[in-house]
Formats: sequence, C-alpha cells, structure tokens
Amino acid sequence: MADYTGVPCPVCGKRFVNTDDIVVCPRCGAPYHRACFEETGDCVFQDLHSSGESWKRPAAPEAPPKREDEEADSLRCPFCGKMNHHNALFCDQCGRSLTGDPSTYQNKSAAPQRNPTDMPPQGPGFGPMPMGGFPGRSMTFTFDPLGGVQPDEAIDDIPAEEVAKLVQQNSAYYLPVFHNDRVYHRNKFNFCAFLFSGGWFLYRKQYKFGSIIMAIVAALYIAYTYLRYFVSGPILLNLYNQVGASANTDTLNSAQLQKMMGLLAERPQDLYLLMLPGFLLICILGVMIFCGLRGNRMYQKHCLRTIHSIRQKGPTTEEYNKELQEKGGVNMSIAMCMLVCYLIISWLPLFI
Repeated sequence: MADYTGVPCPVCGKRFVNTDDIVVCPRCGAPYHRACFEETGDCVFQDLHSSGESWKRPAAPEAPPKREDEEADSLRCPFCGKMNHHNALFCDQCGRSLTGDPSTYQNKSAAPQRNPTDMPPQGPGFGPMPMGGFPGRSMTFTFDPLGGVQPDEAIDDIPAEEVAKLVQQNSAYYLPVFHNDRVYHRNKFNFCAFLFSGGWFLYRKQYKFGSIIMAIVAALYIAYTYLRYFVSGPILLNLYNQVGASANTDTLNSAQLQKMMGLLAERPQDLYLLMLPGFLLICILGVMIFCGLRGNRMYQKHCLRTIHSIRQKGPTTEEYNKELQEKGGVNMSIAMCMLVCYLIISWLPLFI
C-alpha cells in the first residue's frame, strides 16, 4: 500500500499518520479518512473522474527564504523539506521526527524478530559484534523522542506529540512518566528536582513554583549559615573553653561531656540555638524530598496548562507550533545564574 503519511485529507484537512484508517477512491486513487469518506459519501475530485485523470500527491510547499543569519539555526525535515527551529524535535508541517527515523514512530519493543535462517554464518570472524551488530553490517540506533508513547495517544486531551513539542529536551523521559501517571496513576521520583529543587523548576520554565521554592530554600540556607557561623559557633566554642577542651578536639571525655551538659541545663536557650541549624537542614531536606516526589506531576500540569492557554487563543498551525517552541524547553541562562548564586552563598561565609 502506498504511504500517505503527511498528506492532508481532502475533507478535514488533517494530515495522515501511520495509525489512521485510510480508504482510497477506486477511480482516481485519492486517499481519505474512512470516517470522512463515509460522511461525504463520494469522492470530492469529480473533475478528475470526468477527465479520466488520477489523483497526484501534492508537492510539499517550499520553505520561505531564510536570512543568512538564520540558516545556521534552522533544521530541514528530511521527509517534507520544511525548515524548522534548530531545537525542534518534530517537523512543524508533517509532524515527523527530526531526531530519529523520519518515516515512522517505532516502538522498539514491537520490533519484528530476526529469522534465524537470515543470520550470518557463525564461527571465527563471523560472530556477533558487541551491541548486537555483525561484521560487514552497519549498526543502527533508533531514538524515540516519545519514549515509546504513540504520537496520537492522548495525555489528558492533548496528543503526546504536542506535549513532546513543548517539553523538547529529555522528552523521552517525561512522556512515559506523564502517560503512566494519567493511565496507571503511577508517579516517578525526579532526582533532578530533588537535588536542585527550585532551580530545577526555574530551569523547566515553571517560574512561579520555582521562585517560591527557591525563596524558601534560600531563606532556610541563609538562616542556617548565619546561625552556624555567628550564633551556634561562638556558643559551642565558649562551652569548649569552659570544660577545658580545645576547639580542634573531635571528641570529649566523659567528664567534659557531663560538665557541658550541666552548663546547657543551666542555659536551655543555648541548647535550642545549638539544635536550630540542624533543624533548618532537616527543613531543607524536606523541601528537596517534596520536590522530588511532586516534581513530575507539577511539571505535567504546567505543560498541559500551557498548551491549553495557547489553544484558547485560536492560533494558526504555524503560530501554535511557534508558541510551543518559545514557551517550552528549558531556560539555560537561569540554570547558570542559579549555579553562580549557589556558589556565592556557599563560599561567602569563608571570606567573612
């Protein structure tokens, strides 16, 4: 059967994908969605029937001329020739993958098994190569930007391929996570969100949550640093001096420890101040665990909410894909800024 993928249906205008149920007019060969053909009841190309001509696949429109400074930032689709943004994962025109096999979205788990009779001869010099290749044959590697999720499979009410266009970087991780959460209610712990907390949210353009979490973590860390170096430190040093121990001493003997506990019993406020930095560290760890547990679901809601807001504007296909590219992806400048701020906060007390 001919491959009509990427060709627009003459009735609804939507481009065919691999999973569509397609019927072909027996007189001129024009393809239709089965539902569209049944709705119209007949082929719309009656002029071709009367002239005896056959339907021809429409030529792909040429990409608009690019400025010289934009040529290096464009990526040409190998299937239809459309020029796309250099960070795009899918073609804006035909929806094909720009990073993997341009003709299909193939689930590697569904790949056909090799017939044993087709195997090359075995023996010295003929054995299988590492990673599954064989001598004299090129090894292939297929990257699925959807992580095995079908392009037209809905996440909430949005096709997975549209969500992937918004996610962009690392979509092969997030699409299966979103799908499993929606279908099986299974969440996955996000170690990046756990380690970087508010910085990860800002990196993924979740500016509201990222700013709130970053402010909380920063306030806790600054309070911890201040208490450790300017409150708890002097109190602990004073206690060491009173029990006759050196500040460089790792452990105290039983007599010194007993005397220190007696001094703290007389001044319970000092005990609270000594424990407070540890409590603040526990609070920071709690925020990090929360981000790791809820990060994927919060990002999923952010993606769906962003796509819905774009759809409500009623943009054209070109405007819609452009907004997905602009509002999706990651913000590297914020990530670098957060790294610099973290290093400053971490090292600043050593120079005071």
